[in-house]
Amino acid sequence: MSDKAFREESQRIRNEDIRLKRQSNLLQKFGRMIIRPTFIEAWGEPNIYLRIHDVPGTLSGRILRLQANVPPLNTSCEILGDKIDHVPFKSMPSVEEDHEDTTVDSREAASQLPIVNVDKSLHFTKETRSRNEVDNLLRAKGHPNVIELLGRTEDGRLVFPRYRDHAEVVFMGQGISEFRRLFLELADAIIFLHSKGIIHRDLAHRNILVASDRRVVLCDLEADYGSSYCPEVARARDQGLSDSEIPYSEKSDVFCFGTMIAELILANNVRTPWQFTGNFAPPVPFDRAFRSCISVEAADRPTMLQLKKMLEDIAVPGMLRYFLIETLVSMLTNRRICIAFSSVLPCSSFKPDSILVPPKLDTDHLPIILLLGLSFISVGLAPAV
Repeated sequence: MSDKAFREESQRIRNEDIRLKRQSNLLQKFGRMIIRPTFIEAWGEPNIYLRIHDVPGTLSGRILRLQANVPPLNTSCEILGDKIDHVPFKSMPSVEEDHEDTTVDSREAASQLPIVNVDKSLHFTKETRSRNEVDNLLRAKGHPNVIELLGRTEDGRLVFPRYRDHAEVVFMGQGISEFRRLFLELADAIIFLHSKGIIHRDLAHRNILVASDRRVVLCDLEADYGSSYCPEVARARDQGLSDSEIPYSEKSDVFCFGTMIAELILANNVRTPWQFTGNFAPPVPFDRAFRSCISVEAADRPTMLQLKKMLEDIAVPGMLRYFLIETLVSMLTNRRICIAFSSVLPCSSFKPDSILVPPKLDTDHLPIILLLGLSFISVGLAPAV
């Protein structure tokens, strides 16, 4: 796919997502929602309670993916597949934040840091809220794609370098090569964190900053409360497990890496997690990596190293043009060309002055490369071999 086609398809998906959100009466009329692992609870006026289950390919599944509207209702209902049943009204439960207060521990950890004289043009500050944050930031020091902790203010706030805007703004409308670069940078950052025993827990576009050289920087290393989109995390929360019992893991980070791919490319976010299996998916060539990351079962997801390899294998538009230019330079310099394909010829067949075509430019490109070579031979710029 060309960069132009990629941008156009990304914009088409984004426009479709905006349209679906605007026309969805689930979002417009049932604004108060609780998302469960396999269903959603919603409350609307006047005193209507709604429970919608995820059954793909049916009315309830399409509603959750914003691809259909809730039928006209005048009483509380449950929608399961294509079946609608009346149910008693259920009051919306009060929202209780069941998080352990670690404020004292986090401030004590911050007090051990050196004091920095803050220059607002160079620094930004934040209050530490997690006992793990300072330790994680210190262990992650030195990686170019992980936020750098500089120290603290006199009143105990953490000090960091000031970065540019958030990534979804800076990279909106970019091409394949730029997204491939930033995803590889983020993959390296996550692999580094995992090597230090740190699970990020909340990979999302809101936690990606951009340095002045367009390098992406991963922030929010609190590793405390994380995203609930990941199925095993959602199930644990629905069971009422405490934060310390939630099964965050390297594979839950992989799941969130996949959703982050979609969020950054489409420069938006979902209103229900089922949109990721509906319209809210990135176009080729990032769709394969995205879908493998959001597999329901953790065992079916790739490791971060496998995901990095998938991203590395994405062909970048213009690669062939670059290779042909390099070929021309070599021919004009050496007046000789021997083109070998690494996937079909043994290494012993390569000559010292051979030009090795990478596997990504495999036999599909043979006619173009042969035509180039024959053209130069015909005008005497390179001898036949």
